[in-house]
Amino acid sequence: MRFAECKNYQESVGLLFWQASMLWQRHIRQALQPYDLTHTQFVILAVLEELSEQSVGITQKQIADFSMIDVMTVSSTVRLLEKKGLVCRLPNQKDTRANALSNTEKGRQRLAQAVVAVEQADKSFFFGSAAENVAFKARLTELLHKNLR
Repeated sequence: MRFAECKNYQESVGLLFWQASMLWQRHIRQALQPYDLTHTQFVILAVLEELSEQSVGITQKQIADFSMIDVMTVSSTVRLLEKKGLVCRLPNQKDTRANALSNTEKGRQRLAQAVVAVEQADKSFFFGSAAENVAFKARLTELLHKNLR
């Protein structure tokens, strides 16, 4: 593109990252289809489970902060998960202005099944060797820390 510093699209790190991300998301969508979960729903169930192992009274704000999903998206997705019977709201003992969220037993079971499919999708999508994946995760972690400032 004549307006860009790159000579052509193949030199654009951002475009390559975008394309790889889109392909990966497609793989994850296909893996989650049998479980009637979107990728966002899966992430919220997984984050809820992870955070509940560390503390009680998980709020939508905590889920948004941990997952980097927009607060409004978390809110609407939690409502859908609640309708599906996968998440429940409870009174928050720490903050009376907020609800505490929890996966239901049905939600935990669905998550346990979906995690297997997502992990398999990740294994088939990312690098074949453990060393390559460790190096890739390290670089992604660097990108996150660099840009969270």
